[in-house]
Amino acid sequence: KGTVFRLTVPPPPPVIQMPIQSGNQLTVTWSALPGRAYQVQFKTDLTQTDWADLGTALTATNTTAFASDILGPDPQRFYRIVLLP
Repeated sequence: KGTVFRLTVPPPPPVIQMPIQSGNQLTVTWSALPGRAYQVQFKTDLTQTDWADLGTALTATNTTAFASDILGPDPQRFYRIVLLP
């Protein structure tokens, strides 16, 4: 005698803050949802189709999360943060 609806609102996407370089290390910080898992990925050329994982998935413990990368011989790297299901 009625209709039941279910609406699922997706979580907001992670927003990357300004990366910080210290020596040969780059730290990427982003907005996060506590308890959710994130995967940092990178590629060295935007024409590449595949992204490489930077380490393992990280679970946020706060409203911000971060990961560090050692700067190597690549002339450039592009990063993205993936919110895992």
